[in-house]
Amino acid sequence: MDRETLKYWLALNMVVGVGRTLFHRLVQGLGSPREVFSAPRSELLRVQGLGEKVAGEIKHFDVDSIAERELRLADKEGVRILTLESPEYSPLLKSIYDPPPILYVQGKTLDTISLPLAVVGTRTPSEYGKLIAERLCLKLASAGFSIISGLARGIDTLAHKAALSAGADTIAVFGCGLGHTYPPENIKLRRQIVEQGAIVSEFPIFMRPDRNNFPARNRILSGLALGTVVVEAAEKSGALITADFALEQGREVFAIPGNITSLKSRGTNNLIKAGAKLVDSPESILEELLPAYGESLKAKKENIEPELDNDQERKIFSLLSLESRHIDNLIENSNLSPAQVSATLLQLELRGLVRQLSGKMYISNYGDE
Repeated sequence: MDRETLKYWLALNMVVGVGRTLFHRLVQGLGSPREVFSAPRSELLRVQGLGEKVAGEIKHFDVDSIAERELRLADKEGVRILTLESPEYSPLLKSIYDPPPILYVQGKTLDTISLPLAVVGTRTPSEYGKLIAERLCLKLASAGFSIISGLARGIDTLAHKAALSAGADTIAVFGCGLGHTYPPENIKLRRQIVEQGAIVSEFPIFMRPDRNNFPARNRILSGLALGTVVVEAAEKSGALITADFALEQGREVFAIPGNITSLKSRGTNNLIKAGAKLVDSPESILEELLPAYGESLKAKKENIEPELDNDQERKIFSLLSLESRHIDNLIENSNLSPAQVSATLLQLELRGLVRQLSGKMYISNYGDE
């Protein structure tokens, strides 16, 4: 798409009062964003849902000044701007009820990212939620999935990091313009995602984070994915909003069962009661998606199990599961010296296969199925 045409797409997306639904109606009724701006007021008013006020906003919008400034900002920030007509635009996202007319993207092209799966959950996960999110995402990413999440604190952050550690693609969907990073402490993670995956937003580059933006962000998150996995969520949470969007979009919804006494598990347990697929291992997701995406998944399914370099690593790893073990227990049951166990654990930890908890406790990021 040439720069002049893109300018009109950007402009119509930025007109006050023109939401996604009205944008689509205007383009469908008048032919293109450029024709919307050149149409007489009387023609604009024939479009369902458009009143005098919004018609006035369109007629008085300074396309050359405002849209050109946005294009210059995108160039400066290294951001690509996609429209619904761009070849890179995700077919999955395009198929939802109200796809964003404009997508701002930084990083990999979206059409090179395969088997996208959304993983979401609470911003304040329990230790159980943290362990499950890291372990599940690491294995799914190793199996060939690209992990999509929202860069929020908690489960989102853990999901992105697990994908990065597995060397897989990951996409972060922003609830603000790409000129900001929210939360700000994830600026380093953002840079890593841009290098290994992509960040995406439908909002103008310097739109600040706003609570009203996040439900809209969540529909993109689910719309980009084949399915959505909810790890931990309370009864009312953004993660459940994402799951609702996934259901509306005809996508799969998966949920991790949790402690029935935990408030953080009530949302996920309710999803399961309502018919979401219960996930007790990565295979639960593979089984559901394998019939449709079998060849892509079969090609990488062997990567689910970690590669271990020697007998010492295999012995230590076999002793670790989802239940944590103290280093003294590992020494006693492995028949290895304390120095050998410590050195082996360090190597496994550096490769992301094992995680050290407080008190010299260790846990596998894979565990027994």
